[in-house]
Amino acid sequence: MKITAIQTSNFLGARAVDVKLTKPVALCAGKNGAGKSSLQEAIRMALTGESVRVGLKKDFAALVSEGQDAGFVEVQAEDSIYSAVLPAGKGMHSDHPAMPYVLDAQRFAHVDPNERRAFLFGLMGLKTDGKAVKERLTATVAPEGAKWTPRGCDAVKVEAIAPFLRAGFDAAQKEAQGKARECKASWKTTTGGEAYGSVKAVSWAAAKPEVDTAGLDQARADLVAVDNEIEAETKRLGELQGRAKQRAEQQAKLNGLRQQAGMYARSADKLARDEAGLKDLEAKVEATRAKAGMKPEQNTAPHPCPHCGGMLLIHDGQLEAWEEETLPRYDAEAASALPEYERALKLMQSAVANSKRDLEAADTAARTLKELEDETGEPDDGADHIGALEQRIAAIKHHRGNHQAAIRLIEEAERRAAEADDKTARAAALHLDVQAWEAIADALAPSGIPGEMLAEALEPINERLAKSADVAEWLPLEIEADMAIWAYGHRPYNLLSESEKWRADAMIAEAIAHLSGVRLLVLDRFDVLDLKGREDLLYWLDALAHDGEIDTALIFGTLKGLPSELPETVEAFWIDNGMAGQLKEAA
Repeated sequence: MKITAIQTSNFLGARAVDVKLTKPVALCAGKNGAGKSSLQEAIRMALTGESVRVGLKKDFAALVSEGQDAGFVEVQAEDSIYSAVLPAGKGMHSDHPAMPYVLDAQRFAHVDPNERRAFLFGLMGLKTDGKAVKERLTATVAPEGAKWTPRGCDAVKVEAIAPFLRAGFDAAQKEAQGKARECKASWKTTTGGEAYGSVKAVSWAAAKPEVDTAGLDQARADLVAVDNEIEAETKRLGELQGRAKQRAEQQAKLNGLRQQAGMYARSADKLARDEAGLKDLEAKVEATRAKAGMKPEQNTAPHPCPHCGGMLLIHDGQLEAWEEETLPRYDAEAASALPEYERALKLMQSAVANSKRDLEAADTAARTLKELEDETGEPDDGADHIGALEQRIAAIKHHRGNHQAAIRLIEEAERRAAEADDKTARAAALHLDVQAWEAIADALAPSGIPGEMLAEALEPINERLAKSADVAEWLPLEIEADMAIWAYGHRPYNLLSESEKWRADAMIAEAIAHLSGVRLLVLDRFDVLDLKGREDLLYWLDALAHDGEIDTALIFGTLKGLPSELPETVEAFWIDNGMAGQLKEAA
């Protein structure tokens, strides 16, 4: 930032300053109480909006010079005009994050290490957001020119941890550590209560029984053979039982035929008696019919003629006219008994027919029996074979049960072995999860990615500090990874003298101005240096200006008068009673 003019009115002790800057370095000097600090604070307020002496806007009225109602400061730069109006505090300011550090050289050394670290990350353009850190966590190969170490962390777990990066590395690291503890607890549960150990977990395996795989295969093969044997013997038994059933059925049939054939003589005797009885009954019926005046072939019942209506008789198969005198004379007693005799005749005729049938059936049964007996031959011992076969099948089934029991034992061992393998696999997976989460936690630890990023931020600023110390011939200075500031490599900042601290602050502020591109430097109280130190300061700034590495440097200090000789890039302004002027006398 190249400042071309500064103007103040009634801003604390800077009552009326109106200067134009024509050279890169401006030395603003004066006696105590002349308004130098007021001018320096006014410039800071115009550029940042910050007030050094009051913290609340309602108190800005206190910044107006005593006895006045209003004031202002205006800083003209090549790119813009910055200002602050009192007591309202309104104005145009710069929002560059490096501005407070180049306007207040002591600021960096006085903020806490975390704030220093965050500022340096921003200064060097190092992003600590999820995307940038995720890239470093998951990459297996660093981009060309990158100086950070690729870690190849689990991408899924990195995604899970990414939201916590918004709260900072520490929050994300604690979350990863928590996840690792959860996995360790799950490992302990999986292993049956064993405490997790990184060495133990590498080779841990659940105890599992021996599995006789060959024996199991043989037992299963034997079981198949036994099942086949049972099936074959059962089939054979079925065939025997079928033949036995057939024999039983045949025997029952033979018994029936024997019984029926045995009825032949009785049936023949009965037939003879029935035929004799029938013959007697036929003669008796014939006699009764004759006695009643009727011939066996004669039908005595008159029938009406379908043509003339007269009565007709059937006589010798011919129709004859019926006359009353042609009607035979009946024996009443015989005619009365005749129907009963005729019924008895029919029954006897039926009995004879039945007897003939029974005789014929008995004869047929006898012939069939003879044929079957000739075919059947001698009875076999099938029942004995069936019993023996049933006993054999029962024995084989018992043997099959033994095979099944043996198979169940081996299969149970196989199941427990599979469970052990699964437990071992789950424990191994949990161990890998622990390692993955711990790898992420380690990467997010201060010595991991934050340290790498910090080293990337520190390298340029430490190189700049080393160059400034060499040019100014001041003490070497370095900012360590823990954000501590060391001089000479062995003296911490808090053990430096006042002038050493001033030099350290000046070099740090210049490094920030250079690396941020602001190229503006404001140094107050340079009078803390001795004459040699002031000379070193001016020629250091002159070198920066000559090399075009700084646009504007404002130096404030208490002097008796302006120096008689100054480098060509340095101009001086005398501040007296809050107003700017120039004196010619030497300090």
